[in-house]
Amino acid sequence: MSIYDEPPHYVSRRARRTQTAVSTVFVVTVAVVAIFASAVVAKAVVEAALGQCTPSWVSGTDPQLCLNAQISRRTLFVSGSTSLPDGAIIQVSAEDFGTGANEHWVTDTVAVTVANGSFGRSFDLSTWGAGTVTVTALFEVGPEQPAELLDRYGAYGERLSGPEVVLDLNAGVPAPRAVQVSTNVDLSAG
Repeated sequence: MSIYDEPPHYVSRRARRTQTAVSTVFVVTVAVVAIFASAVVAKAVVEAALGQCTPSWVSGTDPQLCLNAQISRRTLFVSGSTSLPDGAIIQVSAEDFGTGANEHWVTDTVAVTVANGSFGRSFDLSTWGAGTVTVTALFEVGPEQPAELLDRYGAYGERLSGPEVVLDLNAGVPAPRAVQVSTNVDLSAG
């Protein structure tokens, strides 16, 4: 053994610092992954419990507008939940481009009134062909809405917030902002 060899039980300060740094990075990484995973799980649990509508205090979205669709015996059942007050008007429609050439079906856009934080409507799809039906719900501030919504969101929806906020370029100048959500459901043949 030379003077440069260290006994096997001896660990240098440099090696201890390296081990400590690696351990710290590992612990921090595990903690960040655990926090992210728990946030994802918590959001999934909330969405499942509330019909896929995360509360605004979690998502930062105002108003909340959530949409569900099911087809049974060629009838489309649309339902949704929202943080909008009773009396708010939501426009609901459905569209299907079918699976063949020149196939396209669309429902009329129907005004549905919010009651007890929810809304719903059914559509007869008996004349439609097979394909993916896209269901859309749209909330837009306008004269048909209760006055409290104009005060809350602004005359042109300028105080609407969240990832579903869109500009309604077909509604005039300046283009008002709206909240639009969509979901897809498959319509089978026959």
